[in-house]
Amino acid sequence: MDFISETIASRPKVLLVYTQRMVRGRTFEMIENLGILTLAAQLNANGFEAKAYTGITTDAVKTIEKSKDDLFAVCFYCDFDNRSAVAAIINYLKSDNDFYIVLGGPQTLHMTSADLKTYGADAIIKGEGEETLLSWLNTKIRGAEVVVQGEIRPDQNADYVYLEEFSKYELPRNEDVLNYQERPLLSVITARGCPYRCAFCFEGGNSKNLRMRSAEEVLNEIETRLKNSQRPRYLFFCDDTFTTNPVRLQKILSGLRTLRKNHDFVWFCEGHPGFLVKHPELIREMIDSGMVRMQIGMESGVANVLKAYGKQATPEDIQKVVEICYAEGLPQLTGNYIIGGAFETAETLAETTEKVLELLDLAPGMLDLSTTFMMPLPGTQIYNHPEHFGIVLEDRECLTNLEDFPVNHTQELFLPEICMGRSRFITAVSNKMKDQYEKGLIPKERIRADFNLAFNYGIAAGYLKFIYVKDPLMLAYYKKLIEYKGILKEWHELTETEINSWVIHKIPDFSMLDLDSFSQTEIDMLSYSGRFTTTEMAEKLKLPVAEMKNLLIKMNDKHLILFSAFI
Repeated sequence: MDFISETIASRPKVLLVYTQRMVRGRTFEMIENLGILTLAAQLNANGFEAKAYTGITTDAVKTIEKSKDDLFAVCFYCDFDNRSAVAAIINYLKSDNDFYIVLGGPQTLHMTSADLKTYGADAIIKGEGEETLLSWLNTKIRGAEVVVQGEIRPDQNADYVYLEEFSKYELPRNEDVLNYQERPLLSVITARGCPYRCAFCFEGGNSKNLRMRSAEEVLNEIETRLKNSQRPRYLFFCDDTFTTNPVRLQKILSGLRTLRKNHDFVWFCEGHPGFLVKHPELIREMIDSGMVRMQIGMESGVANVLKAYGKQATPEDIQKVVEICYAEGLPQLTGNYIIGGAFETAETLAETTEKVLELLDLAPGMLDLSTTFMMPLPGTQIYNHPEHFGIVLEDRECLTNLEDFPVNHTQELFLPEICMGRSRFITAVSNKMKDQYEKGLIPKERIRADFNLAFNYGIAAGYLKFIYVKDPLMLAYYKKLIEYKGILKEWHELTETEINSWVIHKIPDFSMLDLDSFSQTEIDMLSYSGRFTTTEMAEKLKLPVAEMKNLLIKMNDKHLILFSAFI
């Protein structure tokens, strides 16, 4: 860079970017990227003005263009999914801009000096960058040419940098997000690395040893960030090793229970089914400390497939965890199934589907299931030796994929058959969920809990998104019930005194109702609602007590009325 203005030099502006290809609403937009957020905090504590930005490619370029004249550097987070997009954006930006461009992120682990030309960045820095990025930017301010640890140089590769003492680095701050507006979700990471070695997992296939933050450090970060919150929060523990150490876990759970006395939050984590079946008592403790949603690795309903993946869990372990979570009242348990994975055949797909339907029968209203195709992530066993898993990679680098089409087939199933297998699986799951709802198998307490989590904490599970909210009466009913918590009640919540003295309130507008499907008595009740108690309504409609009670229960079950102590 030939010229650095006085404004830039006084407090250099840095934009840290995580961008993905151009499909709105993808998961990466919803979950904060703690990597760039942590780096922004570190830079801001050491003389820079740094902001973190997450968004699709077109929005990212537009954002950079708006502030390009003031930028000292743009730093891109690169993973397996966004490599080609990041390369294209960097090459575009380098053609007509005068700021430094730095590339980092997990994908750099597999980069060499040849990638300097591919990406065109001023630097590729491998590893966890709290120290190395700061050092690199400072050398540029001084005009020095010092090679920092982890930096790839022409004809000279570098080792990936792993950190150990996380406590000496700055905590991530939500206010470092560009144009920050507070949302329910608050991401937290409690460890780096992974002790498991699942054949399909990037973290397990590439990470160094598991490096865990202490319970005290984790709780301090959560408390600090909650103090700056202005609304109920949904803590999202990002690491998939949260439940690995039972002693540390119990310390965190105890701290969360204490924090919940002063802060309104609930939380999510990933749990390992092999661990949880050995420590089932912890599930109750996790729920008591605010856990409302957990994800466990499911992947397949076939024992030999799970064994091939190195899951260290069986279908029986998964079923046991489902049973325990349902019995303990966990609102939501989520899991993912890989379609077209190791040794997949029509028979394994059928077996997995049958097992999943059994799980849904065991836990109506709780399971939130998703599917993915196999992604051959670099460094994993499946990437290195797909033949060991009966897999043929058609597009090893996934350049033709937005996670919506398979890039591999198996020895018995070709790409169209895998797509159809996924479609049939999703249809079977969806039909089972709808059947459970239509037959009244989902407890009302679970339905209400899902609406409460959606309205208050922004957590929308599968049953709610695909079934409950499709019913406008149900949506209006629970919105009112939760908005006026305690002021409005359902029939089964009323005491004997309240049954006779509380006022009936109509919830939906008449415009939402097919009045031809109602009796005249029902229409009259809705018309008179908001003015009469249940006793007065019975007198108005000239109904016996027993008949009035049955009518009120029926109307309440149809999401038409609620009850209040006053007009």
